[in-house]
Amino acid sequence: MTAQVIAPAPWIPTAEENARASALVDEYVEAEAQIARLRARQAEILVGLTEIAAAQGHRSGSESDYDFATRSMAAELGVAARIPDGTIRSRMAGATTLVTEFPGTFAALQDGRISEGHARTIVTAGERLDDDSRAEYEHIVLPRAEVMTVGQLRALAKAVAERIDPLPIAARHEEAMATRGVWVSPLEDGMAQLLIIAPATAVYAMHDRLTQMATRNKAIARAACAGDDRTLDHHRADLIVDLVLTGTPTAGEGLDAIHAVVQVTIPVDTVTGIGEDAAFLAGYGPIHPDTARRLGARAPTWVRLWQNKQTGALETVDAYTPTAAQRRFLAARDEHCRFPGCRQPARRCDVDHTVPYSEGGPTAVGNTAHLCEAHHRLKHHSPCGMRQGPDGLIEYISPLGRVHAYKPTPVVRFEAEAEVVMPDLRIGEDAPF
Repeated sequence: MTAQVIAPAPWIPTAEENARASALVDEYVEAEAQIARLRARQAEILVGLTEIAAAQGHRSGSESDYDFATRSMAAELGVAARIPDGTIRSRMAGATTLVTEFPGTFAALQDGRISEGHARTIVTAGERLDDDSRAEYEHIVLPRAEVMTVGQLRALAKAVAERIDPLPIAARHEEAMATRGVWVSPLEDGMAQLLIIAPATAVYAMHDRLTQMATRNKAIARAACAGDDRTLDHHRADLIVDLVLTGTPTAGEGLDAIHAVVQVTIPVDTVTGIGEDAAFLAGYGPIHPDTARRLGARAPTWVRLWQNKQTGALETVDAYTPTAAQRRFLAARDEHCRFPGCRQPARRCDVDHTVPYSEGGPTAVGNTAHLCEAHHRLKHHSPCGMRQGPDGLIEYISPLGRVHAYKPTPVVRFEAEAEVVMPDLRIGEDAPF
């Protein structure tokens, strides 16, 4: 006997509900249009700042590929808006492209007829076209963008640009090869993601190869261990870690092959196994205590850090020679380039004299800090300045004279951690209750 499926009765909205919902939908759509208009205004502002920087560079006669005037202007805005200056430079370039090369798209954004996502999709797919081709491209794509989602538009814009583009795919691929690279970005809970951009044939072949190996490993693991419940994706991820770190697919996690230069701050109780507090990986954040212990067990040297319990500042480290002590102290204190918003690891940075050595600045931890190459150059080739206060405090003075103060990342982290109220785990006679 077949069970009868009874569909639930449809709900019947009230007239009041319909009226309220309709008003809220209209308000939301209008809010989206307002956001689009504000994004268009931001683009105009970025173009204006770009023009000012270009005029300054031209007037000073210091125009170069490095473009210190534009970098200085991006730093000015980035510090004020709490956005990395590299991101600001990218936005300045993108805004200039949108406003000057895609006037129809910019006008639609100004009117609130399309969103910033739509505008970015149109520009990304069509920026390789010449002036005449871009006009034809916008004429075809824009009316459809006003009635499509960003995802739908992306496929359409790529197809239209491909049809219009006079440059053959082989030539475009040759240019695109210059964009290949590998990047890493942090995720939450001790995870991170690795992004690789390479020729599509190679990437798809790599994925297929990983899938074949993962399928075989999964079958072997299931047969050997009933408790192995890793998915195919898990096996693929574990395999690529093994292959990159060891050159051989294994059943491990690749940790035993890590001999990279990393800075991991591990609480002493975690090192000894008494506690389970998270360790801290410089440039990322908290990592699992077991991972930290495994890395620490193979560390050729250990550097102890002494922390001021009142301020959270790192006061000193042990070392063998004064020069090494200063460098190790600064690496532990700074962790990154000390320019506001920059996340370049200290090991890739220069140790810069805040007050130049040539002007009598001492070679001391109170007058030195890490700056990446880009921001080291910017400090010396633009009208910005830095001064250092106690406990590694850096004050950045922008070309407009604005002062922004920043503490070292470990100090900020330690101060925040010190505010966390920990539970009292005492029992028995020592308990407070």
